[in-house]
Amino acid sequence: MGTCFETHCTVSVADWGNITFVSLFTIEMLVKMYAFGLRKYLNSMFNRFDCFVVVFSIVEIILVQTDVMDQIGVSVLRCARLLRVFKVTRSVTQCQCQCQCQS
Repeated sequence: MGTCFETHCTVSVADWGNITFVSLFTIEMLVKMYAFGLRKYLNSMFNRFDCFVVVFSIVEIILVQTDVMDQIGVSVLRCARLLRVFKVTRSVTQCQCQCQCQS
C-alpha cells in the first residue's frame, strides 16, 4: 500500500474514484473517436496523449486489481491525468476570452 497514514477506507475510496474517473475518460475518448472518426481524432496531439493516458490507466487498473502489480501511492498516470485538467481549464479560459471579444 502507500504510506502508513493511509487507512483501508481511504485507499478504497481512492481506488473507486480512480476507476470512476478512468471510466468517464474512456467514455469521453470513445465518443470523441466516434464523432470525429479515428483518423481525425488522432490528428490532434492532445487526443493522442489522452488516448495514451486512458489506455495505460485501464492497463494499470487491471494489473492492480489482478494483483500482478502493486499499487503505487500516486501513480505517474494519475499525474498525467492532471495535465488533462490543466488543458481543459486553458481551453475554457481561451473560449471565454474569445466570447468576450466577440461581444
